[in-house]
Amino acid sequence: MIYLDNCATTKPYKEVLKTFVEVNNTYYGNPASINKYGKTASKLLEAARTQVGDILGVDKDTLFFTSCATESNNIAILGSTQHKKDFGNRVIVSKIEHPSVLETFRELERRGFILDYVNVDENGFIDLDHFKSLLTKETILVSVMHVNNIFGAVQPLDKIIEILKDYPKVHFHVDGVQGVLKEKIDLTKVDSYAISAHKFHGLKGVGLLYLRSRRNVHNITFGGGQENSLRSGTVNVAGAVSLAKALRLSYENVESVKILHKKYKQKIINELGNLEYVVINSPLEDNFSHSIINISLPKIKGEAIVNALNEREIMISTTSACSSKTFHLNEALYARGLSKENIEGSIRVSFSYETREDEVDKFIEVFKDEYNKKFKEVIESGI
Repeated sequence: MIYLDNCATTKPYKEVLKTFVEVNNTYYGNPASINKYGKTASKLLEAARTQVGDILGVDKDTLFFTSCATESNNIAILGSTQHKKDFGNRVIVSKIEHPSVLETFRELERRGFILDYVNVDENGFIDLDHFKSLLTKETILVSVMHVNNIFGAVQPLDKIIEILKDYPKVHFHVDGVQGVLKEKIDLTKVDSYAISAHKFHGLKGVGLLYLRSRRNVHNITFGGGQENSLRSGTVNVAGAVSLAKALRLSYENVESVKILHKKYKQKIINELGNLEYVVINSPLEDNFSHSIINISLPKIKGEAIVNALNEREIMISTTSACSSKTFHLNEALYARGLSKENIEGSIRVSFSYETREDEVDKFIEVFKDEYNKKFKEVIESGI
């Protein structure tokens, strides 16, 4: 089996699984308890927080463990607007965001906030001129993802940060799920940043939220006051420690993995880009992640391509795993202006540190074979 759906989730490191089990077996005390076991668990939790802070280049007190990036996004978005609602009622987001961001903004709209959608260009980058035109003295929140999870565009965060210097009331949130470690960012220049462990070979059910200032975000759940009262509930110590371990192991291989992924992406573009009806939606440019490549076959449903490769033991996907089971056009591709046929016929291939060149070669071979045997004929027949 060849697994090329790493944007959806990655395989956990063996060391991470071992760490998770060991912490649950040995350091199972509640970190909020004042007994010896509780204190030991608390020290372990803070050591994990320190390690993550060192890797990300921020103070450990700005980091909060959550259950996933969806929760992190919700806390940042709902919590910051709750804090700033007396200063304005306008929020800005683009339609290329992940559902955990888009749907939370739509909830803000239902609560009475004015939702402004910023345009993106044909490559999926934020239209900075349109962005500037949307900013007003009533704007209190902007959210832009670091790396798009469907086609890999790396958003111009530095330029957005520069523009927002004239709007100090605005909370700038970044969904960093596909960007963390893959692309550079100075977290101290944004207000919040969300990540999820299972995207870098950690475990599902563990996330993290960076907040430049805790006081600028209200908690949206209530209870015992854990995580500096931001997220009440018994902290998943084993999950936090395993996240720190996965982040460290991934950080050690960042540069070598980038080189490999660029090579793989180049090979796919060279081999498949020459096929008559294939459309490459993720060019080989520095402002696109090399770990993600989106490809379209107009008049062929993306699900048909996925199923055909699935039968031959190659795992890819259509769009985000969080929206691939809903039957509507992908909003991120639609926002770019892609045709209905291109959107419906799109697939996503995504690599990890484990992806080998022979696996990429096999994907290319199988795709070409299916294209020549089935897809080309269907396209040309107009069925």
